[in-house]
Amino acid sequence: MIYFISGLGADERVFQFLNLPNHSFQHIYWLDPKKREPLAAYATRLIHQIATTEEVILIGVSFGGMIAQEIAKQIDCKKLIIISSVKSPTEFNWQLKFVRSTQLHRLAPTPLLKWGNLLTANYYFGVSDKQEAALLRQIVLDTDTTFMVWAIDAIMNWENPEPLPHLIHIHGTADRIFPAKPIKNVHFINGGGHFMIVNKAQEISKLIMTLLAEN
Repeated sequence: MIYFISGLGADERVFQFLNLPNHSFQHIYWLDPKKREPLAAYATRLIHQIATTEEVILIGVSFGGMIAQEIAKQIDCKKLIIISSVKSPTEFNWQLKFVRSTQLHRLAPTPLLKWGNLLTANYYFGVSDKQEAALLRQIVLDTDTTFMVWAIDAIMNWENPEPLPHLIHIHGTADRIFPAKPIKNVHFINGGGHFMIVNKAQEISKLIMTLLAEN
């Protein structure tokens, strides 16, 4: 069974364009976070949605890739694939590292975080047409503000010094949220932005199918 984990400011709609024939899949749905809850503790509470007695394949996008890594530390997984994500804060660009070190995100008013995300989403996610822009806008509008604020803080305080050895990383060379330069040990999608799970779904689907076929 493939378990999809969506990103921050996204939901299961971003996976609708993938084509993974002969594979069953299920979406992991977000729970209400506890105040200042670390990613590891939050991931533990998501595990009840996974049939751990069966074969597990985790595919996480962006923030969901971080969650997938924390889940994979706690249960056996046949495959762990992260897309448009990072393996640790060492793969942040200098701007995110600065925010992490100063905790500046905690000073931003909550409405600013929400509406700033909405106003800049098209640029940072790299949408390529009006349909994608409409989808992204609706997803951002539907994102729970409390969850968003918690998730940003959890990302900025995530600790993951040793990436899991069996992790597979797929990343776009044109990602503006997690720029490609600091990313190591990765399958790059040429020209892929942060929204490539939507606009490069065919290429990503082929790569995932190849990776799933490998032992």
